[in-house]
Amino acid sequence: MASTREKRELYEAKQRAVKYYNENGVPKKIEEIMNSMFYDNPADVYVQVFETLAKPPTVSKITARQAYDSKGQPTVQTEVHGTVKNEDKLLYTHVSSTTNSSLLDNVRVEEREVDDQQRQENISAAINILNSDINNRIHATDPTQQDEVDRVIMKLYEELKVIEDERLAKEAEEMIKDDGESSHREDDKASVASGKKGKNSAKKGKSQAAVYVPDEPKEKLLCGSNAFTAISQATCCAAAQVKHVDIYEHVACLRHGEIPEKFSVSLPMVTIIQSGRAAPGKLNCVKEFMVIPKHDMPLKKSMTYIQQIYNYVAKQFFAKGGTATKLVNDIGAMCPTFDKAEQGLDLLQEAITNCGLTAGEDFFIGLNCAGPEMFDYEKGKYEVMVGIAKVADDLVEFWSDLLTRYPSIIAIIDPMRKQEEEHWMRLCDRISDRCLVVGSQAYHRPGLLKDEQLTENFKSSGIAFKLEQLNTVSDILTCVKKMEEDDNQIIISSCQGETTDTFLADFAVGVNARFIKVGAPVRGERTVQINRLLQIEEQLETKDKLKLLEPNAFPHIAPPPLPEPEEGEGEAQTEEEAKKDGKKK
Repeated sequence: MASTREKRELYEAKQRAVKYYNENGVPKKIEEIMNSMFYDNPADVYVQVFETLAKPPTVSKITARQAYDSKGQPTVQTEVHGTVKNEDKLLYTHVSSTTNSSLLDNVRVEEREVDDQQRQENISAAINILNSDINNRIHATDPTQQDEVDRVIMKLYEELKVIEDERLAKEAEEMIKDDGESSHREDDKASVASGKKGKNSAKKGKSQAAVYVPDEPKEKLLCGSNAFTAISQATCCAAAQVKHVDIYEHVACLRHGEIPEKFSVSLPMVTIIQSGRAAPGKLNCVKEFMVIPKHDMPLKKSMTYIQQIYNYVAKQFFAKGGTATKLVNDIGAMCPTFDKAEQGLDLLQEAITNCGLTAGEDFFIGLNCAGPEMFDYEKGKYEVMVGIAKVADDLVEFWSDLLTRYPSIIAIIDPMRKQEEEHWMRLCDRISDRCLVVGSQAYHRPGLLKDEQLTENFKSSGIAFKLEQLNTVSDILTCVKKMEEDDNQIIISSCQGETTDTFLADFAVGVNARFIKVGAPVRGERTVQINRLLQIEEQLETKDKLKLLEPNAFPHIAPPPLPEPEEGEGEAQTEEEAKKDGKKK
């Protein structure tokens, strides 16, 4: 009986299905589609019929060409084409930021020309790598698989680097072989001359060289290395287009495995004044004076105050020095003549107060010290101001005193070189419970940092990442997780040679960065990031997905404990001291 009933119910269901499909013309439609597909002979037969079963979109072509950044310097424009539902279409066009030059703004013209030539060679090499090797390697790959794309391109980088190193080594061997005899003759002459010079210098007296921990050898990157971060970012943006989501949502999905229910908008670190060694005046120890809004202040409201602060400072400079003092540099910051840090700090606090706000409560101050740039390698000291040089011990006291007098400072970037590990940790011990000690140049690039072990000998409470050179999306995501687990706040920082591409703003929100360092609130390549953040904030509010940031946290960083004396070491030392005391008596 049960079997008969089930057969009857199945038959009735089939009859209802036939009636339903016939009334809606489904069989006729299917026949038409199948017939047209037979004559069109598409590569993917599931398109239009079973879209969910269709092949995933794949990269079909990479096209790169030369473009220009905000400084008029050459950079790379990368196009990612993809095959989506049997159609080849342009998925995304990305214009890369350029790497900050290691040269100061006041270097000689000859040095600048050499740097410009090397930059052009790098861009040309990057374009060639993108249009050839990278195009071939990632052809037919799924752009949504960011880890796989970055793995493939970094494997290519290693292969090209090995080939380049072998070529350079071979050239060096040939040069040594060809110039061997002449080099020996020159060495003999030099040794004789040095002997004579040694005798003469002995009469004049001895000179004492500066003693300091030298910098690490600079990593030699492959010419055209910026091609790899360019394709990593461009592919990430293309994947968001394929998935029909915003870039920040896709980045968040890459990090968490799924799109979060809530997002927070990163706090802007906005530069108002720039000083430092390349700027006029005597002040060297502060490169950027920045303002930072309160954690729970909406971006729309905070940007109104930031513009008021910027305009107030500009008016003060104009009143004292005329139009020339309102001129801005490459990041849009004003460059007045300051002789000490207090001048910039007092002016910013005055501007904050003029807006009806309280410095240290509603708005805060951040300092980019660029410690390596103010270090004088001839003296082995930090030249905090022209004519005033301090050793690392004194620099710890200098920063501690300044932050005590200006409690509104909540972030200090690269206060000294990373080679001063002991003094860096002593400074953290003094100020980390009220101010973030941020490392930017103090850390290796993400591709190296991700595999390094963090130690107790060098810690920070924040780290700044830049989207440049070999910094792939996957490497930065890995390092963001690693550094957050070590109680570091994340800062996504812009470059000096920025473009109007808004990937930086989306990436900061996607990785849940606490801060985004954009430069000044002027110039198109700077305000475009702010405008994108405002757009994201409004979208999140409309969808009820906006989450306010937590109050600023300042975890205390203590120096590592001193190693315990080995067994018997303390007793031996006591016996020696007793003998010395006996001799004195």
